[in-house]
Amino acid sequence: MQFSSVPTAMIGCWERRFICFSDGTKDKTTRAIWLQTLSGVADIRIASARPNLRGRSGFADCTDDELLKLAEQDCFCGFTRFNPDAKPFPTASWPREAYLFRFQPVITFPEPGWIEWQQSGTCMIERAPSGAYEEDWRLQRASRSFAVHLTKNDSVVATCLYVAGEHAIYARDRARKLPSDKTLSELASDAKCDRDFLHELLDCEFSYARRTQPGEDYKIRASTLPWREGQLLGCPWIDTPNLKNTKEGWVLAEQWTIESLWHL
Repeated sequence: MQFSSVPTAMIGCWERRFICFSDGTKDKTTRAIWLQTLSGVADIRIASARPNLRGRSGFADCTDDELLKLAEQDCFCGFTRFNPDAKPFPTASWPREAYLFRFQPVITFPEPGWIEWQQSGTCMIERAPSGAYEEDWRLQRASRSFAVHLTKNDSVVATCLYVAGEHAIYARDRARKLPSDKTLSELASDAKCDRDFLHELLDCEFSYARRTQPGEDYKIRASTLPWREGQLLGCPWIDTPNLKNTKEGWVLAEQWTIESLWHL
């Protein structure tokens, strides 16, 4: 299992209230979710301007313009590094080597984050040391009973599951390896919107799911693959007793490895 790299105050599922940039502009509409386990982290950012494609069957059912809109999404998973003694604020960082995989080949937010907790720890303010932006994150209800980071065994591509109580993010990498100096939109433009290539670029899933209570399955609420929204993750077995007794649980033993586990 991975060692803890973050304080308990950071563990859980956080949804962004807003991001404010140095020029004074503020974004309150992008859906941004940060799910933090002991050290593993998954982050999803989906713009409100993305077309409603929930009723589509897949990439083949989308127009070129719709696929290009999907290419603007931004997500990653990896490991958070945390320095509680940094000044002027404790600092979280995600250097290049800390990433497992990303939806965008380039790192959109390369700076570390100064972290400050407010409102009894339910509000987490993240500031860029350069002053480029400030983000307001809010702790989601029922995301602190336990937290686990799982990796899929025998998967063709890297696949992870991050869970914080009744919240989960499923992350699956794409099969094609991409250069790290261009965005998906730039790569699509270079390829002149070749359909097969576009499908390969976009075939990377980050899905955020919730459930109402333990024992239920998690239902996908937001996904880089919009047609997955409303579907179930298929893992109602995720709960603290099952995770603590993995040798007796065939689902974990055969399909998943626990990278880290935290519980109250």
